[in-house]
Amino acid sequence: MTTLTSGTQIPFDLLAGALTGRAAANATGTLHVPGNPGGRIHLRNGGIISVESPGSPGPDALLLRTGRISESEWTTALTTGTRGSIGDTELHVVAMMSTQDAAFTIVAGDVEACVFSPQTLDVAVAMTTALDPVRLLQETSRRISSLLALKHPLSPHRERLVPTTTARLRKHGPVRGEILAHATGRRTTRDIAFAAGRSVYPVTIEACRMVADELLTIVPGNAVIAATPHLAVPLRPRQQPPAFHHPPPDPTAGDDVPLPRSLRRQLLPKLFKQPERKKP
Repeated sequence: MTTLTSGTQIPFDLLAGALTGRAAANATGTLHVPGNPGGRIHLRNGGIISVESPGSPGPDALLLRTGRISESEWTTALTTGTRGSIGDTELHVVAMMSTQDAAFTIVAGDVEACVFSPQTLDVAVAMTTALDPVRLLQETSRRISSLLALKHPLSPHRERLVPTTTARLRKHGPVRGEILAHATGRRTTRDIAFAAGRSVYPVTIEACRMVADELLTIVPGNAVIAATPHLAVPLRPRQQPPAFHHPPPDPTAGDDVPLPRSLRRQLLPKLFKQPERKKP
């Protein structure tokens, strides 16, 4: 096994360095990412077929959420290898959603290192077409940048949330209503996503907006919350966490989302060409 790092402790840089390094090029195996929550990236001939993390719901949870398949049908499908009424396209879409969400969840947490192993592990639901690692890094960078651009960016793994008194006085749509129902004061947005059977990223983004709208508030770290919490008063806005700071995406840059500058210049010159500015 070969430990891969990019020489920095920033989680995104560690993951980007591992996925674009020589050891991962055209590789088949598993990239282990120890950390909190950490995860595993499954590679086939250099492409990504799945990303798994204990910090985000897997494709099974997302499938069950849609109601297209029951829990017993899913168990049977795993045992017999049959898919029932679920087609290849639908499975690919769900696997893609799960992969992108797991990558976001890993980068939004703590990454200790990236360790590649040539051993291949079984994947319950893999994408039918492998994903280019650069495209996954672009999407992950976009999501982190979008989160940090919000007024109240939350860590999906740290801040516990509870409804405010204002939340009781308003009507809410199904998504916000579900988030409020699961925000017990003892759950982070990651916990809420698991309870709701939704992806972590959209739940975290919506929860950030709800904090800005004074529908949710952050529970202090040393507070003890009862099983049935009382609605709380909003806290002051928290400062942006510096651990995974990346600048918001440039709206004039088109569809490309910037990776770290060192990687753009050294590893990915063809994908991330930027015009040189003329000095005045």
